[in-house]
Formats: sequence, structure tokens, C-alpha cells
Amino acid sequence: MRSVLFPVMMAAVVAGCSVLGPDYKPETVEVPDRWQWDADAAEVWPDSGWWQVFGSAELNQLMRDAEAGNRDLRAAVARIAQAEAQAKIAAAALAPTLGADAGATRSSQTSQISGRRTTTNNLSVGATAAYQLNLFGAEYASTRAARTRVEASRYDRETVALTVNTSVAQTYFQIRALRERIRIARASQATAARLLELLEEQRRIGTTSDLEVAQQRAEVAAQRATIPALVQAERESLASLALLLGRNPQGFELKAQNLEGLTLPRVIGGMPSELLQRRPDIRAAEAQLRAANLDIQAARAARFPNIALTADGGTISRALANLFSPASMLYTLAASLTAPIFQGGRLEGQEKLTQAQYEELIETYRTAILSSFRDVDTALSAVDLLRQQYAYNLQRRTQAREAYRLAELRYRAGTIDFLTVLDTQRAVLQAEDALVQSQVAHINALVSLYQALGGGWTPTAPGR
Repeated sequence: MRSVLFPVMMAAVVAGCSVLGPDYKPETVEVPDRWQWDADAAEVWPDSGWWQVFGSAELNQLMRDAEAGNRDLRAAVARIAQAEAQAKIAAAALAPTLGADAGATRSSQTSQISGRRTTTNNLSVGATAAYQLNLFGAEYASTRAARTRVEASRYDRETVALTVNTSVAQTYFQIRALRERIRIARASQATAARLLELLEEQRRIGTTSDLEVAQQRAEVAAQRATIPALVQAERESLASLALLLGRNPQGFELKAQNLEGLTLPRVIGGMPSELLQRRPDIRAAEAQLRAANLDIQAARAARFPNIALTADGGTISRALANLFSPASMLYTLAASLTAPIFQGGRLEGQEKLTQAQYEELIETYRTAILSSFRDVDTALSAVDLLRQQYAYNLQRRTQAREAYRLAELRYRAGTIDFLTVLDTQRAVLQAEDALVQSQVAHINALVSLYQALGGGWTPTAPGR
């Protein structure tokens, strides 16, 4: 048997090397030399606690609560556990299998000649061992693929965490902005109501007409009408934030009432080539690509012969006292060679399927990289342009307030009509609201840039 098996095993090993082919080589992608809109190339990458740069203790606590309570993060952790279990199952194919069995039988028979009844007892104890020689690397490739998917699942968890952190920050800032807009709307409505009182007093003394009073009443009603929509948006955002933290929205509340006190950091994109190591979604796509390459190797190996070694041993006796005596011992050794001859194209189809899946993942990987470059450039552009927009809106609000102050003085002096006052009043409200919206848009653009840059997650985390 040994003289037959040795040449077969050596030939299989040599054939296996040519079947599996070379190891996976990373896909080459075109990487730009610099970002199109990056103006501060000397700055550093964001760290893992990037949200702390905004200087909000409340936001820092919300991030800790999201880390502990977010349901999507918990589901991602469960998916890691599933991948680890699958890897353990796949690795079991590389180890031998051992089994044990024991049995007892009792039979009774009456002799037709003597008429005597004879009772026989049989006792047996045995063990079985089997091992599948991994000559062509099918099980080895499948095991490596499963372990690589564990790595990918850990990167996926980091991607989910980055998305959750981004959503928490942007929703939090949106709530603060909505509260500021509600305050502005109520203050403007109060100013309009005071002006209405002035007009009504002037009508009583005959210095103004019913037309101006009706116009101002309409303006007061219009400003009041904007408040419920803003309040509803704030409540919906609060409920969304509670969901991100894994809480019920009932009773959930925040302390901050406006956008004051926030620190706006300077953020840059770094070098584009470094982004491939910083974004967990890219690392996950690359890990899936490596796993698919191993699936191809396993599918190819399945088309070649398998050699199995088995051993059975045990003891059998009619009496318990003699069960473990040398005379009762028995064993068998066997080796078997099986080769697929005709499978109706199933194995060939399986190999083609894994190859097609690999080619699909190549395009997915390249798309992820291109998307990451787009995300960073778009966020860099948004940060710069929205910062300019905020500065212009700040000037707009300053001038609108001054125009309204002068219009009110001139109206009281009788040098301008009420329509001019009404127009300047609307301009102040629009300028105040536009300033808050541009401010929160700028802040959220910074958050989006942090997300596009990978958020400062720790690249070594998935390997732990």
C-alpha cells in the first residue's frame, strides 16, 4: 500500500501547486497626486475622537452612548461572531476526525437437537480515525477565505461605527440649528407683533390707514406659521437621535439650544494614496476580494482527486473480563482515492461562478476607491464654499439689521412709507434664518469630510 500511495501523493502535490496558481495580488488603481480642492496640505489627519474638536461635552457623551447602545453596531458585532464561527467550521476540515463507539448485544437460541436454550453476550468497544489529505489545497483555501471574511466583517463594523458617529454628530448639530431658528422666528414674530401694536395705535389717532394694519397682521400670521414646521422638524430630529443611541424617543432631551460655543476645526484631506488605508469600507472591499480569490482556488481544487486515510480499531469479546485482552483486539487501516469523473458540469460551473463573483468584486473594489476620492473632493469643496457662504450671510444679516433700524426710525419720522419698513423687516428674518442654515451646513460639511477621510478610525482594530 505504501509503495502505491507515495507516488500518487507526490504527483498530487506537484499538480496541486499548478492548479492553485499564485497567491492574490492587490488590484492596481489609479490614484491622483493631490486633491482638487485641498488648500491646507500641511494639516494632519483626524484622529479616532474627531468629534471632540467641536468642543461640545454633550456631543462627546452622545458618542459614548451610541457606541454602547446603537443597534446597528450590535448587529455588526453579531455578524463578526457569525464570521468567526464560519471560519471555525471551515478550519475543522484541516483536522482529523476521531470517533468512538461501544455496544452490547444479547441473543438466545434453542437447539432443535438437544432442546437446550443457549444465550450469547457480545461486548464491543471501538474507535475510528479519518483524515482527508489536503493535497490540492481545497480545504486550506476555504479556511483562509473564511478567516479573511472575518477580517472583512470587522472592517464592516468599523464602517458602521463611522456612519453612526457621523449621523449622531450631524443630527445633533441639526437639532441645535433648528432650536436657533425657532428662537429667531419667535423673536421676529414678537417684533412684528410690537410693530402691529404701533400701527393700531397710529390708526386710532388717524396717522395710518387700515391697509398698513392689515398688511402687518398678515406678516405676523405668516411668521407665526413658520414656527410649527420648525418645531416638528426639531422633534423628528430628536427622535432620530434617540434611535441612533438605541433609546426610546419618549423623554429624550438635549441641553444645547443653539450653535454658540462650537469650535470649527481646520480639516484637510492628506495624500490620496493614504486614503486607501484609512477608509474601513475600502479595507473591507479589499478583504472580500482576497476571500473571493481563495474561493476560486478551492473551486479549482474540487475538480481533482481526493485521498482519504481511515483507521478503525477496537476490541470484541463475549465476556466483559476478556474485553481488553490482546486476543480480543482488532484494527483496520485503509486509504481511498476518489476522483470526480462526471458531475454534469457542476464543478466547472462552480469554478466559473467563483470567477465571476471575483470579477464582480474587483469592480466593486474599484468603485469604492473612486467613490472615496469623490467623497473627499466633494467634502473639501463644500467646506470651503460653505465657509464663504456663511461669511457672506453674516454680512447680510448685519446690513439687514441696520436697514431695519433706519427704516423704523424714518417711518416714525414720517419720511418713508410702511411698505419699506415691512420689506426691511422680512429681510432681517430671512437673513437671520439663512445665517443659521449656512452655519449648520458648514459644520455638517466638516463632519462629512471627517467621514470621507475615514473618520480617524484605528486601522489596527480589525486585526485584533
